[in-house]
Amino acid sequence: MKHGPDDFFTDDRVATRGIDRRLLARLLRYVLPHRGILAAALAALLCGTACQLAGPYLIKVFIDRYVMSGRLSGMGEWILLYFGALVGAMGFLYLQMYAVSVLGQRVILALRREMFARMQRLPVVFFDRTPTGRLMTRLTSDVEALQELLSSGLVSTIGDVAVLTGTAAILLWMNPRLALVTFSVLPVLVLFVELLKKRIREANREMRRKLARMNAFLQEHVTGVAVVKTFGMEGKSERQFDALNGEYAAESVRLTNLYSVYFPGVDMLASIALALLLWRGGVGHLSGAVTFGTLVAFLEYARRFYDPIRDMSDKYNILQSALASSERIFRLLDEEISPEYVESLPEPSLDGRPSPSPPATGTFAPPAVEFRDVWFSYPRSAGGEGAGDKEGPLVLRGVSFVLEEGQTGAIVGATGAGKTTVLSLLCRFYEIRRGKILLFGRDIREIPREELRGSLALVLQDPFLFSGTVRENVAAGGEAIGAALSAIGVERFTGEWSEGLATDVGERGVRLSTGQRQMVSFARALAREPRVLLLDEATSSVDPVTEGRIQEALSGILPGRTALVVAHRLSTVLTADRILVMHKGKVRETGTHAELMAAEGIYRRLYALQFEEGDGL
Repeated sequence: MKHGPDDFFTDDRVATRGIDRRLLARLLRYVLPHRGILAAALAALLCGTACQLAGPYLIKVFIDRYVMSGRLSGMGEWILLYFGALVGAMGFLYLQMYAVSVLGQRVILALRREMFARMQRLPVVFFDRTPTGRLMTRLTSDVEALQELLSSGLVSTIGDVAVLTGTAAILLWMNPRLALVTFSVLPVLVLFVELLKKRIREANREMRRKLARMNAFLQEHVTGVAVVKTFGMEGKSERQFDALNGEYAAESVRLTNLYSVYFPGVDMLASIALALLLWRGGVGHLSGAVTFGTLVAFLEYARRFYDPIRDMSDKYNILQSALASSERIFRLLDEEISPEYVESLPEPSLDGRPSPSPPATGTFAPPAVEFRDVWFSYPRSAGGEGAGDKEGPLVLRGVSFVLEEGQTGAIVGATGAGKTTVLSLLCRFYEIRRGKILLFGRDIREIPREELRGSLALVLQDPFLFSGTVRENVAAGGEAIGAALSAIGVERFTGEWSEGLATDVGERGVRLSTGQRQMVSFARALAREPRVLLLDEATSSVDPVTEGRIQEALSGILPGRTALVVAHRLSTVLTADRILVMHKGKVRETGTHAELMAAEGIYRRLYALQFEEGDGL
């Protein structure tokens, strides 16, 4: 998906015109595994259509053979036959609707499952540039449009074609002249439908695009409601939502107005055809050329002939809406997945043969983490077509460092120095431009995803908890729940609650304080029993008391454990085995606290800003 610089929603516009056979063929692949259900639906549809078409002809026979002649003998049999046709039509309609409903739900189930699985495997940069509300629209409104196509469009359209073809054939067989009268308004009807069809299609697309914009706005402002209230932005947010809501409502009204012209227009033309049929059929009946039963049957068939025409155009609009939705859905499914989900192969050596793997045993243990001349820039999130593939400004410039197993490393520096980026690259959220990142001597690009992520545990500055209990959130990290809870001291505050660890944390952990959420996220990370623990300013947003508790817990678990800590507060990294000082994307200094203080460089100035000047205030 590519986004323009000023509008994150431009890709909701699709260029589908008419019937896109490529999209239909791709949709058909989701239907084919359920061909048995589809065949049952089509069989029920054809049988039901036959029963419907038999009804008017049975009326003709009944009137001409019994009513007009005054005969009573045998009348009951034809009445029962007509009643049987009605019951058959209703029964087969029920079977058709049930089969189509099952078919639609199974296809949508598979499609939605594939979409969610695909999103789980997309690179982080995709979510950096794509509003969450738009993704929700893909999984809800766009999928529902496809469901509508399957449930009330695909099979029903085949049924409409069958009714039209069967009715036209019966009319021509019964009386060709009256049939031509019935068809006389078709050229005008086709012209009328074509004039409105394009406008209805465009209005339908525009309405869905504006719905996606409104959903994205809603998601963003509901998630950020605390910020909205803090800065008194309620009025501004309401005005912005009113504008988006008004645009969507206006487009809905526009579509409704078009349908208000379309359906009465088709009905009017059908009524004109019926009037012409009454006039010509009445004259024919008076002259003895047309029986009364034939005239009644023609009126019934004519009504059934124009109903599918009206419905088919509506189904065409459903098809267009579904194709527009399917194109957006397939764009999502066609997004390239993260490289770590693609099977990695050893890099070829210069002679074309695979490079040998490092020996299982050796005279020395490889470093836990090693960066070798790593260069990186984030892809641009805006800038027009193809901008998502362009590189932005360099964030890391030839970063190299080594962290031995069992050491605690710390990364410090000013905002924007590239500290958090180092952790993101180690987790392989993004791909580096140049260089190598090694984990225990292995290039992370050659480590299977499950093994790589299983070796690392990341604790973020802004902790995210899932809906559920405290225990369930900790268990999401791994199986060592008891040890993790004890090490961090989560039971200190959960012990005061009536439900303890079974307490529901609410959406995003809203029922817990920031400090409590952070302690739970620490426990979740430790439950994974990672080989390397990554902390991204994990204590910067908590109160001093909670920070003290976390630091106390860390002092008990970090010694002897490999950890890489990003910190603004230098007080949290004074005891680190190795401190990396980053400035403008480069590692400028490295050493222990004492060594860096003695060097009187960048670290010494940062320390002075946080402690010495603070003490003098």
